[in-house]
Amino acid sequence: MLKKLSTISAFIVGVIFCGMVAYGSIIVTDRDSSHNEIDMPELNSNGIIVVDMATGYTIYEKNMYEKFYPASTTKIMTATVVMDKGNMDDIVTFSHDAVFSIELGSSAAFVDEGEKLTVRQCMYGLIVISANDLANGLAEHISGSNEEFAKLMNKKAAELGCVNTNFTNPHGLHDDNHYTCAYDLAIMGLNAYRNYDFYRELISTQMYEVPPTNKQSETRYWSNTNKLFNKNEKYYYEDCIGGKSGFTDEAGMTLVSYARINGRSIMVVTLGAKGATQVYADHTTIYDYIKENVSEDYFEQIEAKYNEYKESNVDNTTNISNSDTNNDKNVPASTTTTEKSGSNIFLTILKVIGIIVLVVIALIILLYIVLIIRLKIHRMKRRKRMLERKRRYNSELFFNMKDED
Repeated sequence: MLKKLSTISAFIVGVIFCGMVAYGSIIVTDRDSSHNEIDMPELNSNGIIVVDMATGYTIYEKNMYEKFYPASTTKIMTATVVMDKGNMDDIVTFSHDAVFSIELGSSAAFVDEGEKLTVRQCMYGLIVISANDLANGLAEHISGSNEEFAKLMNKKAAELGCVNTNFTNPHGLHDDNHYTCAYDLAIMGLNAYRNYDFYRELISTQMYEVPPTNKQSETRYWSNTNKLFNKNEKYYYEDCIGGKSGFTDEAGMTLVSYARINGRSIMVVTLGAKGATQVYADHTTIYDYIKENVSEDYFEQIEAKYNEYKESNVDNTTNISNSDTNNDKNVPASTTTTEKSGSNIFLTILKVIGIIVLVVIALIILLYIVLIIRLKIHRMKRRKRMLERKRRYNSELFFNMKDED
């Protein structure tokens, strides 16, 4: 019976999970739409997803729902929350904890305790040089602490339709309970690129200049850490238009990059590479393979499927307006508040149903366990009584035989 209950519970959870994937996000996978994905050469990263940004359709997937540590690609969500909640002209004053709580040797802007920077300056440092101390300062400015800010990050991830993500901090330094998957990170990366002009500006900045502050007397120059985008790096890829990289010992190399290939905007997300050479080679290989082997007919087929969806949901979709992305091949269609709200309501209903079902299953299993325990106790008592009777019988028999003697 317990085995049957486990099978039923797994089936129900699977149905709920698939429903969330299919309807609650801006990424459309092959299993959702039955479009054909392409084969890729052998790649190094353990979790990969490649997305056509004009439609949100996946071109290639590898372990896209598997859990990985995101490292500094976390900061895509950090930036998203700050852009939602913050004022770019506000002043961030850095606390002792914001400055000194990060790991020694990790990426930092090396701000001083009590130093003042604008939110806008902090955002450039967050994305361009991946500064963990700036991530702390932004989190404290918005929410008062990293813990409270992480709640906002998780709430936003749920609203977007992420299915295997949990954040515990704004910077991505290792925590066993801080994780995501390639699918979720693609949702975050595509959402940020679609809906925030400032994000597109941040990821496409080669160098940022910070004038003297109340604690620093010299001008600082921050150079982009994304080696695929930085012109001074050996991994520079001309078609790359920006991205966000990350690294910790536990996560390995992680990277979200965007490129224009044959007139189309493509996003690549990789997790779990063993080093810089592997991760940048993966992105270069993917972009080159699409450039050389994927025909315009393939993308036209994807667009046809997408246009069918748009026609049947004409009131729910619109295009973002941005001077750099007003070509339909380069700009993903942005969802309106109505569509997002509908998706969020659907997700909420699914989650509530899922919780109720899981609680019911847990109660049934608990009841089953209690019944088994009670049955075993009953059998033990019964066996004890039988042994007691047997002992008494043998004792009486022994005395009767003795009396006869």
